Amino acid sequence: MFQKETSVKNPTGLHARPASQMVQFCKGFPEKITLVAGERRVDPKSIITILAGGLKQGTPLTVQVEGEHEQEVCEKVVAFIESLED
Repeated sequence: MFQKETSVKNPTGLHARPASQMVQFCKGFPEKITLVAGERRVDPKSIITILAGGLKQGTPLTVQVEGEHEQEVCEKVVAFIESLED
């Protein structure tokens, strides 16, 4: 497993539109991806778990990836999260 720290930069957090973009992006990878925010574990391939996670601007996240290309995928997911805008 490879993991990296980041935080939600989008001023409105991960609401419906950026959550939908996140799901589409993460579904392109076969690796298992998990976002960890405190005690919450969020599956970024499921819009329901992203919305239920209540990820607001400034929320610290740990992106965890397990699979064949875990480091490369983790770096891409972190970059995607940091570039999200409304």
